[in-house]
Amino acid sequence: MSIKGVDVKTLNRLIYEMRRRGLWAERHSYSIRIMHNGLIVASLHIYPGFNEAVLRLYGDPETDKYVESVVTSVLTTLLRGYKITVVKIR
Repeated sequence: MSIKGVDVKTLNRLIYEMRRRGLWAERHSYSIRIMHNGLIVASLHIYPGFNEAVLRLYGDPETDKYVESVVTSVLTTLLRGYKITVVKIR
């Protein structure tokens, strides 16, 4: 049995791609905080053992839509095969 993980270069590329597309992202292990216009608007949690990523949205509807679009696009490119669950926190 082996432990499954995501290569650090891939995780850093996730951050780079989000920043390139207008979001500020900071990573700690498999958790990523996402800012837009100076506010924390989302968090992304990656679970490599389950091939799943959970995006929690905290912003207004317009911001949530933008963040979801960017993060989904980046994840489907860099973490192929991962299930993406989106949770809107109100």
